[in-house]
Amino acid sequence: MLFSIGRTLYAVVLLIGGVLPLAAQAPAEMQVILLGTGYPRPDPERAGGANAVVVGEKVFVVDTGRGVTIRLWATGLPLKNVRAVFLTHLHSDHTSGLPDLFTSTWVYGRSTPLELYGPDGIKGMAEGLLKFFAADIHIRRDLTEMLPAAGGRINTHTVKEGLVYEDPDVRIIAFRVDHRPVVPAFGFRFESKDAEGGVTKTIVISGDTHPNENLVQHARGVDVLVHEVCLPEFFDQSDTPEVAAILKRYHTSADEVGQVAAAAGVKLLVLTHVIPGDTASESTFLERAGKNFKGKIVVGHDLMRF
Repeated sequence: MLFSIGRTLYAVVLLIGGVLPLAAQAPAEMQVILLGTGYPRPDPERAGGANAVVVGEKVFVVDTGRGVTIRLWATGLPLKNVRAVFLTHLHSDHTSGLPDLFTSTWVYGRSTPLELYGPDGIKGMAEGLLKFFAADIHIRRDLTEMLPAAGGRINTHTVKEGLVYEDPDVRIIAFRVDHRPVVPAFGFRFESKDAEGGVTKTIVISGDTHPNENLVQHARGVDVLVHEVCLPEFFDQSDTPEVAAILKRYHTSADEVGQVAAAAGVKLLVLTHVIPGDTASESTFLERAGKNFKGKIVVGHDLMRF
């Protein structure tokens, strides 16, 4: 009893003296939220391709397909907490929600420029956005809401393979994937860090890609792999033979994604950008991916959190 009281008093003294701020030293929790699990065909149940990686209070958005802002609002996360946006490539189904995300995060609290990361062409995209919204920016900045001028600007960062972002809580690594003829295209690896800079949790988002060794290497042993998936026969039914051949070439089938996850030894495989997106196909995705990967597999739906 006396030992217990003494130990408690010792802990209180240390806390008062600032020696033992245990809560402050704990690494920020990291999670990934699927904001959109669909593909180019409009689907009221699946928004366009988008994800949020949340580290503590910081929100990093990866890809901005249609409906991204509505889905982000549904998470309950403050829009002003968006720290940066990362685009895996510049296909419209991964970028069409960017205009709304840019303006809405500003209107609802972002007071600094939007930090936008993406492949070659990202600067021209940002310049086009600012021209498109020139009148709106002027009105909201100078005539009505008097929003902070900095929030109506965009800082662009052209992504190359390697470390693209780091702060005390997280580092973000870009790596090339195979989405040819779309070049370059990237996946992103998120690593949460402890007080000493050591890695505590890892999440990889594949982007659109054909299976490739570079993705396997960067996904090695990760806690969560969020990977695109398709049923190749769907393309044969919905597209011309020429287009179907291209689509099958630069996406990853359910069988192949299981091989990728097994080769990388991931802990959890989450399927997104699901083609087709109907519920009836989910058992097929699980069956085919599960032939090669014996770990946990989840067919993603919008607003799932991991």
